[in-house]
Amino acid sequence: MSHTPKKNRDAEATANRIISAAQHIFHEKGYDASTTREIAVRADVNINLIHRYFGSKLGLFKEAVLPHLDLVPLLGGKKEEIAHRLAILYVDTGPKDEFDAFVVLTRSITSPEVGPLLMARIEERALKPLMNILEGSNKRARATLIATQLAGLILRFRVMSNLYISKADQNHLKQLLEENLLALLLDNG
Repeated sequence: MSHTPKKNRDAEATANRIISAAQHIFHEKGYDASTTREIAVRADVNINLIHRYFGSKLGLFKEAVLPHLDLVPLLGGKKEEIAHRLAILYVDTGPKDEFDAFVVLTRSITSPEVGPLLMARIEERALKPLMNILEGSNKRARATLIATQLAGLILRFRVMSNLYISKADQNHLKQLLEENLLALLLDNG
């Protein structure tokens, strides 16, 4: 009986290692260019464990990436706070080697296998929640403008991160983005 908890902890630790390895590989290459073999090597596990725990590369992607594509935690509070929080988060020139689900999104959206899942997730955890906090007219159009601006910034600062931007330009961009987001959030845009 004392062996069962240890076995469960080992299985959980192994699953977590696989998820972490998958996140890094998907982040670096996108879904289509990633293989379960390289994920298994990075996680230091037998490839069969990926299939045992997650069923397939697709099942692993659903577990490792989709839950992290979520704007909802950023949408609480006053509209000014939301605009400020989003501007700071999305005009980011910090380290780019850690897992970022939104980078995986940009590198995987054209995949026939996961593209539709990514679009559905963005609809459910970004566009609809944005529309729910908006007042006034044209909610879908305004939510789409907000989401596409953020997607463009992800591409610029997280995928094409080797392009230089001065601190002054970065701060100015944050200020302009915050003003623009607030106008869209308040229906002044």
